[in-house]
Amino acid sequence: PRISLKQAEFGKKVEIENLRPGDWVFFVTNKGNVANINHAGLVTELRSNKEVMFIHASSSKGIREDNLYSPYWISCFAKASRPF
Repeated sequence: PRISLKQAEFGKKVEIENLRPGDWVFFVTNKGNVANINHAGLVTELRSNKEVMFIHASSSKGIREDNLYSPYWISCFAKASRPF
């Protein structure tokens, strides 16, 4: 699927503490509820238990790699899944 809300329906659910490279992470950046997932990323690296890097496309900043546990991203985190 093209939109992140539909992408979030695929794969096996993964708890945040069990993430590994290749997992998908989904966010609600518009402060809605989990039914309004509107952003997705791909886990690229586990540096520590509080430094999980993911790559994503920002409409204002282009392609970026950020830490899932940064204050902004962890506050928007909705779910994670592992592709089949």
